[in-house]
Amino acid sequence: MQHNRLHRRAWLILAIVLFGTISIAHGQVTQGVTEPDALKAINLLRTELVDSFNKGDVNRLLSHLDPDVVVTWQNGEVCRGPQAVKAYHERMMSGPNHIVAKLSTNPVVDDRHVYGDWAVSWGNLHDDYELNDGSKFKFDSRFTATIARRGNEWKVTSFHASVNAFDNPILSVAERKAATWVGVVGAVAGLVVGGAIGWTMGGRKKSVSEAAT
Repeated sequence: MQHNRLHRRAWLILAIVLFGTISIAHGQVTQGVTEPDALKAINLLRTELVDSFNKGDVNRLLSHLDPDVVVTWQNGEVCRGPQAVKAYHERMMSGPNHIVAKLSTNPVVDDRHVYGDWAVSWGNLHDDYELNDGSKFKFDSRFTATIARRGNEWKVTSFHASVNAFDNPILSVAERKAATWVGVVGAVAGLVVGGAIGWTMGGRKKSVSEAAT
């Protein structure tokens, strides 16, 4: 009897702890930016987005996205809605075949326009990537973000990031790899051609020798 009471008490304590943890997490995710002043709200929202992104707190980040948010990534892929953004993040950052091992960003706003209940900002993400193969890249992606007041909360309605198509770290790596492959192919081709010429010249010398005898 005593054992059963202790067992039930332990389960009750565990349930209280779990419920408290879930409630705290839920509060963190659903706490929106409700600051009436537009400029203050934009700065608060930026802080929330950067902090949650760099900490990998995806659910907290998603809570600040509009249900119809449209996000365009550096690779040209477009996501619509928070769940599509979450699926993209998991595929790139945490899925079984994820590409990116670590990513951090420190966006700097160049300028912004505020139009009452919505605003648009643009600037530099200052994003640093580390891939699974250990290679590291600094993109300095350009971004444009639009936010709007939805009821009492401010939400991100669109986000677009892009890189310089003619000068970026990935392009430099591709160029180096291409140069390496050209060198390898050239060396192999040189050996093949040299061997063929040697074989041909050897055959001719043999034919001339046989003809002379």
